[in-house]
Amino acid sequence: MQKMLHDMVETYGDRIYRLALRYTGDCFQAQDITQETFLRAFQHQNRFDRSKPAGPWLFKIATNLCRNWLRDSREIPVSYSEEFNQSAAPGPEEHYLAKEREKVLVDTLHQLPVIYREVILLKHVSELSYYEICEALDLELTLVKNRLYRGRKMLKEALEKQERWI
Repeated sequence: MQKMLHDMVETYGDRIYRLALRYTGDCFQAQDITQETFLRAFQHQNRFDRSKPAGPWLFKIATNLCRNWLRDSREIPVSYSEEFNQSAAPGPEEHYLAKEREKVLVDTLHQLPVIYREVILLKHVSELSYYEICEALDLELTLVKNRLYRGRKMLKEALEKQERWI
């Protein structure tokens, strides 16, 4: 099981961290959630069906931990770490504009209802397939697609209303 858990960390660790970072906006909290995800996976390894892929199971654990954090924190994250922007802009002006767009996007994303935000995060940050999102959230495929469509639409409309969106 240790080898399998090591492989899970290697395969899914970065994606789970990015998901937690987008939920929390805090790199330290995201690291804690990522570690707690794999700790719980290890503690509850007897619940894992080895005939199924590990990804949806791990993302379900991570999503539940993020939901708990969101419920317990009762505030919108305000930290915007360098890790949000994976590609550096060439010049100072472009770098500033990219950071400003990222801040606006994160602020707007956190204003969406949780049911839409989590589907968008799982699809676009964690890069899960529709099947994996269904497994992680215990939802039907049509509901996942519907929430993703509506969430994207709400995000687009909210961003278009913002004068700061560059």
